[in-house]
Amino acid sequence: KGIVFAADAAAEVLDDHGIRPDAIFTDLDGATDRFIDMNREGTIIVIHAHGDNMPLLNHWVKRFPGKVVGTTQAAPLPRVYNFGGFTEGDRAVFAADDMGASAITLAGFDLDDTNVDPMKRGKLHWARKLLALIGHTV
Repeated sequence: KGIVFAADAAAEVLDDHGIRPDAIFTDLDGATDRFIDMNREGTIIVIHAHGDNMPLLNHWVKRFPGKVVGTTQAAPLPRVYNFGGFTEGDRAVFAADDMGASAITLAGFDLDDTNVDPMKRGKLHWARKLLALIGHTV
C-alpha cells in the first residue's frame, strides 16, 4: 500500500478516487472544509507557514480537530519542521525522503506546466532543482 502524501488540492482529487491521503501538505491557499473532514478521519495536515498566509493560518488551524504539523523554510522551531522543499509538492517529497521512504512516486506534479503565472513557474523551476539535490529527477 505505502503512504500517500498529497499536495494541497490534489488531496480532494485523490479522495474523489477512493484514495485517502495519509497527509496533506498545504499552505492553506487551497484548503476547503473537506480537509477538516479528512483530518477528523485521520489525515495529518502539514501546514507551511509564511508571511503571506497569516490570515489563512488564523482561519484554518484552529478548525482542524486532528493532527497538524507545522513546516517552515527557515530555522525550525519546537514542533515546526524544515523538511526542505519550495512548493507543497516538493516539500512532501523531502518529508518522505527525510522519513526514509524506500520509493517515492509522483503523480500529477507537473513541473513543466505552462498554464501558470510567472511567479509559480519560478517556484516550479526551484522545485525541480531542489528535488535533483536529493536524487529525484522529474
